[in-house]
Amino acid sequence: MRDLPPDRSKSLRVRVTERLRRAILDAEFPLGQPLSEDKLAKAFGVSRTPVRNAITSLQLQGLIEVQPQRGSFVFLPSEEDIAKLCEFREMIEIRALTLCYEERQDATLAQMKRANVDIELATEKNDRLAFTRADGELHDVLFENCQNKYLIDAYKLVSSQVAALRGHSRVTDMRRAMNEHKAIIEAMANDDLPRAQQVLSQHILKMREVYALSVKSAISSGSGEEFIIPAVL
Repeated sequence: MRDLPPDRSKSLRVRVTERLRRAILDAEFPLGQPLSEDKLAKAFGVSRTPVRNAITSLQLQGLIEVQPQRGSFVFLPSEEDIAKLCEFREMIEIRALTLCYEERQDATLAQMKRANVDIELATEKNDRLAFTRADGELHDVLFENCQNKYLIDAYKLVSSQVAALRGHSRVTDMRRAMNEHKAIIEAMANDDLPRAQQVLSQHILKMREVYALSVKSAISSGSGEEFIIPAVL
């Protein structure tokens, strides 16, 4: 884990939570990894209290599972969990896309194009971490512009897990995903909403297969020893 940013304007609890969250999203910890409060506290140079609070916060986001008598672990979804997650994601993203097209087409397109520039740069550099972050930003655009607070709240329920699965998906074909994003943008720009919906649906279904492979890889390799690289506040 890299050092925590020395942002004194944020509370210790918030900084620890943000750093631990980023470690999970960026696959510094593998899926299913056991998390020791003592070792995390030592790595961060803090007491166990902010670490315990961070674990509770990330449990609510679905990123950490707390198992009685066993401890805390990075979440590890089953294949069925992934199927249901992607089914839910498909429903809300297609609806969000439709609302963006109907209400904020120009603003949505402009933001998606900016995010896709970052996706293209990351693809050319084969920078998987930058790709996954830009990928997430592109999909976030749909909920930033859909103008429906209930859809936005629904997305918040799964957005952290989706982001983490992106970060752990080492088998993602970045160029294929990039081209699918471009196809969605082009369809939106050409007022072809059915085409945009179709490509988005296919894109999410393909990611379901990628996520499932990532989980199988995590299970086969095992969580192994806890690895904490010292970090300072």
